[in-house]
Amino acid sequence: MSPENSHGGILSDISRLNTSFDVFKYLRKTTERFRLRYFCVMALPADMTGSLSEHSIINNWPPETIKAYDRLGMISVSPIVARLIRHTTPVIWHIDEVLNECVSKDAAAAREIFYEQGFVRGVNFAVHDTSGRRGSVGFAGDREELGCEEVLKLSMISIHVYDHLSALLTESEVDPAPLSDRELECLRWTADGKTSSEISTILSLSEHTINHYLISATKKLDAVNRTQAVAKSIRKGWI
Repeated sequence: MSPENSHGGILSDISRLNTSFDVFKYLRKTTERFRLRYFCVMALPADMTGSLSEHSIINNWPPETIKAYDRLGMISVSPIVARLIRHTTPVIWHIDEVLNECVSKDAAAAREIFYEQGFVRGVNFAVHDTSGRRGSVGFAGDREELGCEEVLKLSMISIHVYDHLSALLTESEVDPAPLSDRELECLRWTADGKTSSEISTILSLSEHTINHYLISATKKLDAVNRTQAVAKSIRKGWI
């Protein structure tokens, strides 16, 4: 195992991430390195209720996939989430096993949509931070099945990423952002490269409302434009 892929190398790389957006970029590169397409860090619900939008911390899922997942109520019926809540071992899955008629007919019917978007197979890890808060880090794509060594490396990355991200989010609470939750949410999606139109679809709000939130956030942060507002928020660890 090369130094950058060793336990010490992984821990060293992650410890240098200063903001949640740094973690986002690190996970995006990791996903690409393993020839996968998507990642998702989420807080595990205690009773399989809520939505992915509610429990997600950071992810790079397409907006339409998140909406489809929540429309199907997958949190409450997902065999992956159920396994993660009850067990600590990695959950290696294939979409044919996750979306089938045993879950719901609607979910089985939506399977082709997930195939088309590249959610064919993946792995999810049950993780926790130093405070005991439980979560999941998952990866998905349309490549061949992951090998044992690859699962082991992704497991080490997931453990350290979740703990480090939790610490960053806790630190950011000490210096609260002068922005509303909606303004921060719009800035986060802007940082991810989404347009106002795309954000309006994700949040089920009008494009006019999204622009209002972004203009308000820009003024509050004394920024010249939304790009500078995003940069200031990232440096502060608010997004």
